[in-house]
Amino acid sequence: MVDVAREAGVSFKTVSRVLNGEPNVREPTRQRVLEAARALGYRANPYARNLRAAQSRLIAVYYSNPSRNYTSEIQIGVLQRCNVEGFNAIFEEAGGGLDSLVSLRGEPNLAGVILVPPLTEDQAILLRLTEAGIPFVRLAPFASHGEAGHVSMDDELAAGEMTDHLVSLGHRQIGFIAGPPDHPQARLRETGFRAALGRHGLHLDPAHMAIGNFHFDSGLKAAEALLAARTPPTAIFASNDDMAAAVLAVAYRRGLRVPQDLSVAGFDDTPLASVLVPSLTTIYQPIREMAAQATGILLGKGEAEPQAAHVLPHRIVVRETTAPRSP
Repeated sequence: MVDVAREAGVSFKTVSRVLNGEPNVREPTRQRVLEAARALGYRANPYARNLRAAQSRLIAVYYSNPSRNYTSEIQIGVLQRCNVEGFNAIFEEAGGGLDSLVSLRGEPNLAGVILVPPLTEDQAILLRLTEAGIPFVRLAPFASHGEAGHVSMDDELAAGEMTDHLVSLGHRQIGFIAGPPDHPQARLRETGFRAALGRHGLHLDPAHMAIGNFHFDSGLKAAEALLAARTPPTAIFASNDDMAAAVLAVAYRRGLRVPQDLSVAGFDDTPLASVLVPSLTTIYQPIREMAAQATGILLGKGEAEPQAAHVLPHRIVVRETTAPRSP
């Protein structure tokens, strides 16, 4: 707005009156301000505007993810950005959906909300936030929602690249442990895995597919089922690190050597991945950075287009759990 005022040759207050549609501004002046705004590509930041009006210094993060490693990275990213900007954050687990969120009862005094998957797709929560006029940003949604901003990585592409890596090592019988079907990132990762197999002309044996819930215990059950198949896979790709860690545990129980007898890959590159023995090959998801950027968008701090999709880069981290298929 300062730039618009300078371009139009008027005061900051005049620009504010024009852009907010207030009266008592001469028409030639109004037109000059609007032309300057168009020339400079000015766009109001709805998050910053709502925050200024509410005068609240508190944001909420709603999550419902059983992986403590993933959730802790989200918390660190949000808190680091809040500390810089002078805001506070509360974290609420929405295991029971909308009714379990204490901060949304009565008259909520929130500056904004960050939604962590799978809550990014919870229509009841999205509707409640919209009706209450509370700004929100979604982490890794499956689909857009009106003008709500979101931050993500390309889960489908990343899963395809990890599958390519396993195929390049000579693996043709690749098992996959998917996440919950209602989880947006889980669906994208499974899609990427299946598409990559198709590109290589490989068929997915139904006995090599299992479903978990991103929790270690579900990974144990899934890995037992995969390795009990008549023709066990020579590699297993789990769609998060917690479930990949469970595959390592089951392999150890069965006397399988990793990676000599079985290659294992995960997803997320949480701190768990580097401390496992052997250390886990996985996909680095910039969880902490995504959370920090979502907080910045919510607070209107420097991100030019809060409604846009912000996609952050990923990479494959090759460690000790993958190797060429044994002859």
